[in-house]
Amino acid sequence: MIQNTPIILLDRFHSMIPDVKTTVVISRAPGRIEILGNHTDYNGGLVMASTIDQFIWSIGTTSEETTIHSVEFNQTVNFDSRDPQLLDNLHWSNYARGVFWAFRRRNHDVEGIKAVIHGNLPQGSGLSSSAALQVSLVNTISQLNRLNIHSKSKAMLAFESERLFCGLSCGVMDQFTSQLGKQDMLLGINCSNLVTQDIPMLSETSFIVINSMISRPSGVILNERKMECLRALQVLQETGWDISNLSAVTIPDLERLSESLEEKLCHRVIHIVTENHRVREGIALLKQKKINEFGKLMIESHASSRDLYEVSHPNLEILMGIAQHHDGVFGCRLTGAGLGGNLLVLAKREMTENIVSSITDAYEQESGLRAQSSICAIPGGVKIDERKHL
Repeated sequence: MIQNTPIILLDRFHSMIPDVKTTVVISRAPGRIEILGNHTDYNGGLVMASTIDQFIWSIGTTSEETTIHSVEFNQTVNFDSRDPQLLDNLHWSNYARGVFWAFRRRNHDVEGIKAVIHGNLPQGSGLSSSAALQVSLVNTISQLNRLNIHSKSKAMLAFESERLFCGLSCGVMDQFTSQLGKQDMLLGINCSNLVTQDIPMLSETSFIVINSMISRPSGVILNERKMECLRALQVLQETGWDISNLSAVTIPDLERLSESLEEKLCHRVIHIVTENHRVREGIALLKQKKINEFGKLMIESHASSRDLYEVSHPNLEILMGIAQHHDGVFGCRLTGAGLGGNLLVLAKREMTENIVSSITDAYEQESGLRAQSSICAIPGGVKIDERKHL
């Protein structure tokens, strides 16, 4: 059994199928923190991310009819896994439906499933609960059907579920990190060619996630920024730029952007190009163990996301103002889509408890909100357990 498998997950599964006669698969997929590379992934750019020790679990067995129960919503859905229909009310089951749709799209004739899903990843906080759910289900279904699928292909199935079926303008970072991440390693991804690299985490540091307690549906801002970037790309191509995505624009090219683009679109492109540069530089700095310089890059990334990409939030700025000058903090920035959600703090490991207490107390005084926080371990990617009985 995977370590710390929630009892309620097993109990709900036993309630669904009191006497299991078939093979059961349990899959645990982690959430992720985006360390550098804000909104670069869907622009063919570079990102740096890591897994965190908060998870979405799924447990299931094959069945002629598909039935999935969500512990969080205390709700059970039934649908035709051979012809899943998208619900138009942002229903949680769309992510499960999308996974089956993606398997069919890639000509995998998978069986239906009876399953229970459960997790401790907060929704709408920028830690990729939806991607973790889909990665978990992809691995459960793949294992039950004895499919020999490469890990990157599993990540792409989860990505296609969210991007193509559910219609969220995401990139591949979330799914790739949840699937491919390694313990105590950061993951670098080139989103234009899907090449990845593992980057050792410095042992004297820890990441802290501090929730602003401002929850937001990320789909709206993702789709809006994606359309702005597509418009900028189209205009540049129409005016003679030989580029396939915005990440093909170079730093020297930025001087002539204003010849083709309005100010807002210039800002979007400048953010993408300079953020890609920060990821490149950040990978080099970590390999050289230059943690202070890396922390400064995180702060620069936040400023760019706020000023040029406009995805911060007043409460994130309160947290940022408190955290970036705190003793023992190397750097900090928003993580994820923005407009609320979490601040990511890189801190001295031996000072993390005091840092968390001090920042959350100060934030409560200024905002009236008591921030939730966690000191993140880096557990690595998805884990699978198969059992003949429970």
